[in-house]
Amino acid sequence: MTNTDASSIAGQLVHSSVLVFLPGVCPQARSDILLANAFAQQVAWGDLKDGLEPDWFRNYWRNLAALGFDGKLAPAGRRPGPDRGSLAAQAIEHISQAGSARLGEAANQALDALRRDDKALRLFSSHSIVGTQARVQLLPCAQQSNGFIDMVLLHMDVSMEKSASDFLFMGASNGISVRDLRLEVIHFNLQGFREDYRRRAEASVARTAERVIRDLVL
Repeated sequence: MTNTDASSIAGQLVHSSVLVFLPGVCPQARSDILLANAFAQQVAWGDLKDGLEPDWFRNYWRNLAALGFDGKLAPAGRRPGPDRGSLAAQAIEHISQAGSARLGEAANQALDALRRDDKALRLFSSHSIVGTQARVQLLPCAQQSNGFIDMVLLHMDVSMEKSASDFLFMGASNGISVRDLRLEVIHFNLQGFREDYRRRAEASVARTAERVIRDLVL
């Protein structure tokens, strides 16, 4: 389910999120981050479908925090700037500014891989699009020398004039706009997740993993 070679970059598609692991993030950490993200999205999408929580991002963030991601308050919404190119290009620019050029380049590689993979793109759009609205997350992850893993979490709430599976690679000229943008540099308490939540998350995600998770070939 995850790339086991810590020396290489790897990308995973999980529901409406694209995860990117830079070299140095060990297989166990990659698996933990993947599981936590899949579980948080699974709960958020389920609650939205059942009418229990209309604010998808707040619910998603709350579940990530409960699983060990730092930050108890969701990042404030940012006013999207002028549309410059595709959503993918805008996302890479935001990640490079909030994190680093290295994280931005890793995100760029993952999005290029998604664009080249028709099956992955269809899977991604089927989980991210509801009507003419889409919710997208991009999370590049890098191992730090102090033992922490730094991640930039970028969330976009997207409006489309007409639903399109490749909306990430379109822009304003195609009727695509960002209604809400959230951006935060976060850390993950891996040990706490393993001790308290991994077993539960693994059991829950296992039932849907084949339908919502796909490796990207970078």
